[in-house]
Amino acid sequence: MNGHPTVRRTTDDVRPKPIILEITMTHHSNAHSKSKSVLALVLVISIATTGCSPNWINIALQDLPVLTQMALNIATLASTFSQQQNTADLAVIQNISAQASRDLNLLLTLYHEYKASPNTATLAKIQSAIDVINQHLPALLESAHIANALLKARVTAAVNLIVATVNNFAALIPSRSQAKPRMAAGRLPRAMDLKREWNDQVCTPDPAVVQTSLCILR
Repeated sequence: MNGHPTVRRTTDDVRPKPIILEITMTHHSNAHSKSKSVLALVLVISIATTGCSPNWINIALQDLPVLTQMALNIATLASTFSQQQNTADLAVIQNISAQASRDLNLLLTLYHEYKASPNTATLAKIQSAIDVINQHLPALLESAHIANALLKARVTAAVNLIVATVNNFAALIPSRSQAKPRMAAGRLPRAMDLKREWNDQVCTPDPAVVQTSLCILR
């Protein structure tokens, strides 16, 4: 009409770019989804080969310093009593305290080593150290023959609390045939729970006890 030729769009001009864009976006989305799936699989494999999550290690590293302090405080129990101290009782209690401190410090060191470099050799050493604690402390307690009944009850409660907590650590360690840790025998106390249990069971006020402050964990 105006002298200019009319240019009619062919069918090929209508949708080529949107179609290409849609296909490209779909391809990119699928590739991204596959990439995320592969990453998730790698993480699962990585976690499984390193003994599941490090939570079982962190629990032990959180609680072991408290147990070590308990072991040291066992040595102070005899001096908290107002009655005349029995030299033999004092010696055996200090022996229990020293042995518990050595064993728990070794266990703490092994957990740190395993966290820094997970390997089956260190894991075996951790399990062996726990076995030693289970053998040493009850045996020392049984052979102690503490004359003072109340003092014996306090030392027994202290040793039992330490041994029970360490055994719960053992229950959380993944076995070689499984990635996930086993369940603990009971509710595993946290550091503050352990201190409260210690204070309730070992440092309970009594007329025979004159220096409770030496025993209490804060």
